[in-house]
Amino acid sequence: MIVAVLGEKGGTGKTTFATNLAGMRAGAGRDVLIVDADRQGSASYWAEAREKQDVASVASVQKFGTGLMRAVADMARRYSDIVIDIAAGDSREIEGALRTAGRVIIPVQPAGLDVWTLGIIDERVGEAKVANPTLEAFVVINRASPNPRDNDVHEAREAIGGCDSFMVSDLVVRERVAIKRAAPKGLTVAEYRPIDPKAAEEMDALYRLAFGER
Repeated sequence: MIVAVLGEKGGTGKTTFATNLAGMRAGAGRDVLIVDADRQGSASYWAEAREKQDVASVASVQKFGTGLMRAVADMARRYSDIVIDIAAGDSREIEGALRTAGRVIIPVQPAGLDVWTLGIIDERVGEAKVANPTLEAFVVINRASPNPRDNDVHEAREAIGGCDSFMVSDLVVRERVAIKRAAPKGLTVAEYRPIDPKAAEEMDALYRLAFGER
């Protein structure tokens, strides 16, 4: 399966989602490649750090521009699953991913500016489904306040309600210290110790959503 993590706005947690998905899929015994399509290279740094850990390995490669999706199509013959980390706002790469992936995860923070960009993604997903009719796209609210009484998530859901081409997941991933600390070590949240059960549960739900194991 090819899973792409993308969005119009930076800082929403795309790389965090992509690396956790790749690491958890590898931990399930799959042969996984993470494609770093962001010139910041964060997913590549994560994969490099992961090589020093006693955990399931994840192959990585950096690809950009017009050749990205051709490379992904070629590598799909060699790997069980591919997770693509797409840079924010890279139009050609986002459009290519939408036409190639089986599933797309779109993290969004519960804040006005983040939610407003979803109209652009909604339009792109709708256009991509003409060429890729089996595409499934999900918006996941990320970096929400750990305080369940915070109203931001409810307000964000109401604002997102006007979009038609993707589904809004019930999953909410909240700000967790474990999420921040796991990444530099090349680990998933579930692999990081001491384990944060709530963070691990949220990432497990993300995994099941991304790979159709709901």
